Amino acid sequence: MKIPFWAILVLGIAGSLAMLCIAALAGTADIDPVTGLRILAGAFSASPLSPDISPAAAGIILDIRLPRILLAWLAGAAVSVSGAIMQSVLRNPLASPFTLGVSAGASLGSGLVMLAGTAFPFAGALAILSGLAVPAAGFVSGLAAIFLLLAFSRSLDPRLDTHTVILSGMVLSLFINAALTLVSALAGQEMSRLILWQMGSFALKGWTPVAVLALPVFLGILAATAYSRELDILTFGDEEASAIGVDIKKHRGILIALASALTGATVAFVGVIGFVDLAVPHLVRKITGPGHLKAIPLSALAGGSAMVLADLAARTLIPPLDLPVGAITAIAGAPVFAFIYLSGRTKG
Repeated sequence: MKIPFWAILVLGIAGSLAMLCIAALAGTADIDPVTGLRILAGAFSASPLSPDISPAAAGIILDIRLPRILLAWLAGAAVSVSGAIMQSVLRNPLASPFTLGVSAGASLGSGLVMLAGTAFPFAGALAILSGLAVPAAGFVSGLAAIFLLLAFSRSLDPRLDTHTVILSGMVLSLFINAALTLVSALAGQEMSRLILWQMGSFALKGWTPVAVLALPVFLGILAATAYSRELDILTFGDEEASAIGVDIKKHRGILIALASALTGATVAFVGVIGFVDLAVPHLVRKITGPGHLKAIPLSALAGGSAMVLADLAARTLIPPLDLPVGAITAIAGAPVFAFIYLSGRTKG
């Protein structure tokens, strides 16, 4: 029996909300679930805190866990939608901001701006702009990385064969990561901060990154959904798209810029977290089929939930350690990458 899309969407929203609640209630601090739910219910209804609830417990859930898991959800939704766009524009199930070097490029640009903010004496006067400068640098450098990759791949293979693009992306990622490692090594006292940031984490972020990231992420998801028809057409191939009057170059450029913006903004706040952008949209299409009007919103919901789950594992698997989220997603996502790659070779 075919399940209606509205039912899948409702299940996706309910599942995402359930994952947020579970993540808010779980942690190393001993807070019973009933008290946690009362704190969350009070916060969402703007009710005053009940006298029998400890202010410390409320602070842990509302000021530490809740912003952290909301930031994780936003980051997961953004990179998942970005991956869905890349896979459709390049017609490649292995294409994602992580495998194509966009994440690495964004991390290099963001890292350089972070270092510049601590290296120049006038940086303090520009601190108010730092919340915008780092994401902007991530966007620009991520965009530069993807266009550099496409130019390099096209010079090797004008048809942009799957294996050429992926292997070129891996080479570009290795090169950029090596450059960032060199920059980190020369950063002196800032080296440890840069290295930890590169590994990906949602710890100690607070509400400010949530507030800054929320608007561009939701606008990006809406824009991607609005471009569903163009994404559907681009997956048919250039000749078919041109035959029905679609401006391939224009729409491809807009969509790649949109995907790079989502990835660059996310990397600037939480570091490089890979494989969610590759695995989640691929698995979502297995459920929804190729239509992007369904795949984009469900990729956002599934990507957000997957990232919250990965962050929950990062902070609860080995207490009191807070493991890098990027390591968790790599352990879970690498087998999926291998499966997709080997499946493609078998079919080819």
